[in-house]
Amino acid sequence: MKRKPYFTFVATAAACVFAALAFANNVSCVVNWWRAFLAAGGDSSRFAAKAGGFLPWLDWAAVDNSAVTTLIPFLGLACMTRALFRMIAGRTSKAEDFPFFRGSDQLNVALGLFGTLWGIILIGYFKLDTVTMADLMMCLHTALFSTLMAVVWVFIIDRPLIRPWFRSLLEKRGLAEPEDGDLAAAVDSLVARLGEASDAFDARQKAYEAAFEKRQREYEEFFRRRIDELERSVAAERGKSSALEAKLSAVRSALG
Repeated sequence: MKRKPYFTFVATAAACVFAALAFANNVSCVVNWWRAFLAAGGDSSRFAAKAGGFLPWLDWAAVDNSAVTTLIPFLGLACMTRALFRMIAGRTSKAEDFPFFRGSDQLNVALGLFGTLWGIILIGYFKLDTVTMADLMMCLHTALFSTLMAVVWVFIIDRPLIRPWFRSLLEKRGLAEPEDGDLAAAVDSLVARLGEASDAFDARQKAYEAAFEKRQREYEEFFRRRIDELERSVAAERGKSSALEAKLSAVRSALG
């Protein structure tokens, strides 16, 4: 019987709890800072550049004013903990994005970009005549640390380390969903859609042909009526010409 990753699950869950506390304390620091900032009306000389959270021993992790630096590892560890729990429970998973979800790396990069933009925007809320070097460094930390965390997590931790390791754990326990099933389902869906498109095209083609034949019959009937009318008109004119010639012949005979 294959050993289940209990130790890895416990270690990852503990790291996830720590990351959750760090993120919550970071949010607390941001809230306290904004309260002091708004109370001072943006005057840097009337409040401290850095505010503490509800867990002072975790204030070292609150290095940016967007909380992205602590949010990214918390989300990643939460996904890892959930994935390990599914493996222990014997549930199958798709190996493609395991242990994360589709688009998780794009989300992390977007969060890093958000932190960068927010750090730049934050400078504009200060009274420019009271801005200190500590204020500028705080905004710079918000811009750079969030981007640094996103880059390190996605391109150094996530892609080259965590995904291959978790994928190997999933495959060793026979819990990886086969790719063939998904491919067959995709092919079946594609064939069904092509069949529907072909049927729709045939229906439109038949409707077009029926409309074309109907219009052709209408044109033929119209021209047939016009030709008949012209023939009757020509015949009438010929009759009038014959009567006129008969009258002329009678007049010649009378004069003659």
